[in-house]
Amino acid sequence: MRRVLIACVLLAVLAGVTGLQWWRTHAIGPVQRGARAAAARGCLSCHGAAGRAADPEGVRGIGPIPSFEHDDVAAYARSEAEIREWIQDGKPRRLREDGGEPGALLQMPAWRGVVSARELDELVAYVKAVSGFDPVPDRVLPGREAAAQLGCFACHGPAGRGDTPNPGALKGYVPSWSGSDFRELARDDAEVREWIRDGSPRRLREHPLAAFFMRRQAIRMPAFGARVSEDELRQLTAYIRWLQDTSR
Repeated sequence: MRRVLIACVLLAVLAGVTGLQWWRTHAIGPVQRGARAAAARGCLSCHGAAGRAADPEGVRGIGPIPSFEHDDVAAYARSEAEIREWIQDGKPRRLREDGGEPGALLQMPAWRGVVSARELDELVAYVKAVSGFDPVPDRVLPGREAAAQLGCFACHGPAGRGDTPNPGALKGYVPSWSGSDFRELARDDAEVREWIRDGSPRRLREHPLAAFFMRRQAIRMPAFGARVSEDELRQLTAYIRWLQDTSR
């Protein structure tokens, strides 16, 4: 009887841990999953940490290894379809047929049949986010530029679509602006403005459980206060809401 009880307790604990892990990660979007896939598949070993190659002049004897920065991606891929071909076939058809690839001794491996269709979509989403390959409407472009200048992407990931690990946080990471869990943290534009100006909205500061995790998390949202102008607040809010609308 005691063994059965112990087994039931262990199963309950395992189920609880598994359930917590699922809950903490189910809202992660394709860019975040793509970043994890890139790390797991070894992509960053060549393309550099966070997809940014460390040596723009190239590796001695091998030549340049492109990063996922905009200029590098634009030089090697003219469209999203070509990004997909690089991943699946090691080189897009255009370059295979005309021999016009910028020369390199180290060849890109072909992942066709290795990565799933979903993983391919996620890797493409990650490359596009890091490189800024995605077209952004003119009306929200100032918001993305303001976010870059203020250093927001260091924590919120490329283009605001990533997840930086955050020990002690409720979900263990800094939520991306395009993730579904961000809607739980900022219910409307007014709360987005509170996050930027005050470091958190009053609703969460006054909630005991939310306040507990905000106090114990390693990375805390800074309160920009008067360092952010009214125009920048409006631009940042517009960009964040556009990310939310396009990720539904």
